[in-house]
Amino acid sequence: MGGQRKLSVYQFTVLTIMFSLGSTLLVISSGMADELEQDAWLGAALGTLGGLVLVWLYTALAGRFPDKTLTELSTHLLGRTAGRVFMLAYFFFNFYSAAALTWYVGNFLTTYLFTETPRPVLMILYVAVMLYGTHLGLGALARSAETSFMIFMSGLVVVMLSLLPEARTANLMPVLESGPGPLARASLTFASFAYFPWISLLMIYPKHVSRPEACGKALYTAVLSSGAILTAVTALTVMVLGPDRTSIELYPTYSLTMKINIGHFFERIEALLVLLWLLAIFYQVVLCYYAAVSGLAHMIRVDEYRSLNLSAGLCLVPFALLIYPNVGYEQAWDFKVWPLFSLTFALWPAVLLIVATVRGRRTKRHAKNGR
Repeated sequence: MGGQRKLSVYQFTVLTIMFSLGSTLLVISSGMADELEQDAWLGAALGTLGGLVLVWLYTALAGRFPDKTLTELSTHLLGRTAGRVFMLAYFFFNFYSAAALTWYVGNFLTTYLFTETPRPVLMILYVAVMLYGTHLGLGALARSAETSFMIFMSGLVVVMLSLLPEARTANLMPVLESGPGPLARASLTFASFAYFPWISLLMIYPKHVSRPEACGKALYTAVLSSGAILTAVTALTVMVLGPDRTSIELYPTYSLTMKINIGHFFERIEALLVLLWLLAIFYQVVLCYYAAVSGLAHMIRVDEYRSLNLSAGLCLVPFALLIYPNVGYEQAWDFKVWPLFSLTFALWPAVLLIVATVRGRRTKRHAKNGR
């Protein structure tokens, strides 16, 4: 973010892990179980491979252009007109992602906690906090993430260990009953939630990271760490709730914590999971929204993205209510349309890498002919 110091490799790793967990932590188990039943955890594990492929792609591009954001690179390689077309589509993708995540927060809170409160009110309050975080800049966000990450991981470990007495490994049997087709579809869905939105992070990496050459290992660490956490959570959800109930729950991970009961003393800790989820999704929303407004600022040639922060933020809640009129529509979009929609943007760096390679070869050929 403009005017802020660059992120350290550790800060970028933490932000990437939190970004991956975000919305995925609470909702992905349901879609996995609906497609694969007891093999839901296997779909999450294989979906992690998609994240590894994207890391290879993104680091290859960042290695060639370490001083450019994704929008700057698109203009540099494709020209002003084609670059602006991409920037407009990229703005829509990130703004849509931020609006969808805001809708998740509002829908979850009104469903389970604040049932008498209008959903738009909660969404407005959450957006206000998000806009303040965006205004503070990437440096402040990264420093807060360093502290929040330790709290997040400690709380998640407590929740998972507390659920082990309720886990039944029989709910995971038999293995590989679903077949390769459903497994491939579920893996794509998992990757579309956890890793395809990483395209938003290319407004930060590599330009705003202090040592971009060291971020390759950090990104692989982020993929493997988030993949292991999400696979474990999915497996635990199926073991505790069973595949049938997991598939019909809107937020199965939240329902999971209701099962915690140790000695009739340590129980009813759902609020802990809510805190953890709101913490993780906050960083995801802020980073998606930052990618949207900073990309828009570059497109319309505004030097400071903060001048667009409030005006774009005022449109976020109305847009969120427009794109998801009800829960049924949201479920259909997320598991039928979103995987392919997000894939088209996730693979955009591959297009840029091909263009850069072709242009590089042409430049070398012309230079050789000139000699």
